Amino acid sequence: KAGWVVVKSDTVVRDGFVKVEAGMITEVGSGPITGGNVVDHGEGALVPAFVNAHTHLELTGLANKVVADKGFKQWVKDLLKARETAGYDFLQSEAAKGVAQLIESGVVVAGEVSTLGITADLFASSPLSGVWFREILGNRVPEDAVAGNGVRDSCCSFAAHAPHTTAPDVIKELKKLCKARGQVFSIHLAESDEELEFIRTGRGSWGDFLRKRGIDFSSWPIGAKSPVEYLAKTGVLDKGMLAVHLVHADRSDIKLVAESGVKVCLCLRSNARLHGRMPDVVRMVAAGVPLCLGTDSLASVDSLGILDEMAFMSYKFPSIPASVVFAMATENGAKALGVGRRFGTLEPGKTGALVYLPVRASNRADLFDSIVSAGGMQVSVIL
Repeated sequence: KAGWVVVKSDTVVRDGFVKVEAGMITEVGSGPITGGNVVDHGEGALVPAFVNAHTHLELTGLANKVVADKGFKQWVKDLLKARETAGYDFLQSEAAKGVAQLIESGVVVAGEVSTLGITADLFASSPLSGVWFREILGNRVPEDAVAGNGVRDSCCSFAAHAPHTTAPDVIKELKKLCKARGQVFSIHLAESDEELEFIRTGRGSWGDFLRKRGIDFSSWPIGAKSPVEYLAKTGVLDKGMLAVHLVHADRSDIKLVAESGVKVCLCLRSNARLHGRMPDVVRMVAAGVPLCLGTDSLASVDSLGILDEMAFMSYKFPSIPASVVFAMATENGAKALGVGRRFGTLEPGKTGALVYLPVRASNRADLFDSIVSAGGMQVSVIL
């Protein structure tokens, strides 16, 4: 029990309790508790475990090793070089530290995206739930990717890296595979200036970069107004997609995304560091776009904590209600990853994954304000 129980973004119980039996929530309420082992956590708040809908744990070992002050393309080049120099063994061992950081920060559900495929076993054996995405670039889908790399099928899915790195036929094939498996499909979308220029013209430094990487884009239908429009023309925009970033999404793009039912994962701290700008979050909220939160990797942010991401969003977009930001970090993220029936709220029938926050509040509004401004706070994770 605790001073507050946040069942979900629109349901709060004062002086409440959450009853958990055999790992499942069986009752939420207030008043006297009869039977069982009662743990009083204090005057703070019990909330659903957080969801980090976009991580790259295989890059955990590159924290503080890639600077972001020379432009995005140079950052990508430096990242690839640092990744190659580090080696798979080091990257795998450091990825385990990333899992620990997620759990310690109150994140129990994650959308883990792996280009190298080296975090599959780690994700499957960890306390994390959610989705492990095998990320694909270039002009074909590797056979070993379709085989699933041994990770349990229930949490294995696919991601195309981005419209400017993955062939449209590959994007469509991956989307079809995800639909057949009943899993969400993910893609980085409208993140950088380089992506926008390439999708519009096929020219610029990014085209040269792809050629040097051996990616032939001569058959790609370049010439769309925006990356969002480009994907719309491929026919993959729908409610089964999780699009990440949308830094370069204007009014018409946001309208397309909202009408198609695409879920959007925001990684604002990463956007600020790598691109010096952020998405039009206020317009997305107003348009009804389903928004959730991710951090990206430790190569571009200082922590994997969603509390830190909420605090940054609250600071940058103070007009967005704190309860709306909280929903992005919990129920929206769980729904976006397809695990909303088990996680995201503290309703009976869901998994008993809770976080206790030692916040102080006198009313509901103060409570949510305290939660979304609690970046860096030490939390207690209850599984």
